[in-house]
Amino acid sequence: VYIADEAFFTGTAAEVLPIRELDARVIGNGKRGPVTETLQSLYFDQVRGRREAHPEWHTPVTM
Repeated sequence: VYIADEAFFTGTAAEVLPIRELDARVIGNGKRGPVTETLQSLYFDQVRGRREAHPEWHTPVTM
């Protein structure tokens, strides 16, 4: 991991979260990398219903 260009956490609470540092060592350039940026964008668009892919993953809730 220490020599990775980028790394990220993913999960229910973390969603998609870049890892900038591990054990006081900077990962990549210390910023969100292009792969993480793409995954975050796709993920957030999907869960917010802005993508047409997999509409069966969504259950509309009115509030």
